[in-house]
Amino acid sequence: MRDVVIVGGGPAGLITARQLATGGHDVLVLEEHSHIGVPTHCTGLLGLDAFSELDIPRDTILDCTQAARFIGPDGTSVKVETDRVHAAIVDRAAFDQALANQSRAAGAELRAAARVRSIAVTEDGVTISADGTDEPIPARACVLACGANYRFNRQLGLGVPRAFVHSAQLERAFDGPDEVEVHLGRTVAPRGFAWVVPFRRGVQRVQRLGLMADARAGALFRAFAGRVRSRFGVSDDEWPDARLKILPLGPVSRTFGPRLLAVGDAAGLVKPTTGGGIYYSLISGCLAAETLDRALRDDDLREARLREYETRWRERLGAEIRIGLAFRMLASRLNDRGIDAIVELARIDGIVPMLRQTADFNWHRGSALALLRHAQFRRILLSSLWG
Repeated sequence: MRDVVIVGGGPAGLITARQLATGGHDVLVLEEHSHIGVPTHCTGLLGLDAFSELDIPRDTILDCTQAARFIGPDGTSVKVETDRVHAAIVDRAAFDQALANQSRAAGAELRAAARVRSIAVTEDGVTISADGTDEPIPARACVLACGANYRFNRQLGLGVPRAFVHSAQLERAFDGPDEVEVHLGRTVAPRGFAWVVPFRRGVQRVQRLGLMADARAGALFRAFAGRVRSRFGVSDDEWPDARLKILPLGPVSRTFGPRLLAVGDAAGLVKPTTGGGIYYSLISGCLAAETLDRALRDDDLREARLREYETRWRERLGAEIRIGLAFRMLASRLNDRGIDAIVELARIDGIVPMLRQTADFNWHRGSALALLRHAQFRRILLSSLWG
């Protein structure tokens, strides 16, 4: 019998495996895809301080940025740059593979092309059936780290997030902008935004284009990408379809059960403001590993004992998530006129200096609260809500 079987070989599952294996536990990771880190599911932005905080290899970093240009519906833009924010642009495949190597070095076993078909929890243990295994795998505990795929959540009584957004992303090599761009507006991305993240692979200039909206992400992305191609004179062959993904907005009903924990996207733990999931995945994975380490040593994997995990992530992330959700709900109702007014306000008023003082790439609560306390920002926001 394994100590822990982890369903999913993304950042959340891999860091959980690394921490548990380091503690001497027998850990098996089951990844449905044939290679760790492929296909790529996200933009790959992570606050630079997370690398030292969580002991992540820095050789996966392709580039770093301290600035972003926000572009309103009428084309007006404002650049926000601050020494407080250092965001790393990572090679997501290499990032996941580095975590996989750390997990293996600690003693965990990883199996690729092992899609999990069923999970059964009893008083005596957990039984997992997966592709590529002749017999069901018994374990003392199971961690769901399978991303925004909630079929096991429903079956095991954890529930699903109350809301989702839709995203699309594509990486292409061409000469684009020199700085990160964030495009706003109801026509571009209703209740969301689009982005271009430039970086280099060796000497080659590469752009990650993406979009997040409440619906129709694929169609909206094609229109956005077409405008970017036209703007920069990109005339190569037709681009492939973007990779589509749903992103949870808010935690699932419960992230724990008897012999069971959920981490990362599987727990609905993402930044509500941007949909970014890497940092919360890593944090929740570490907290899950700490909880399970003690529970395994005490041979107490009851639901009441594993509740500690949810208590701990709520202490660490709860306020960020609550304020982020509230801010997103308000900001997503801005009309184009309101968005243009806020961009103009940022150009001529004190919002940018204020953001320079409060911005943190991994933690958004400070900036969100600072904006909501700004009188003119509130007036524009209320005008859009009432208009």
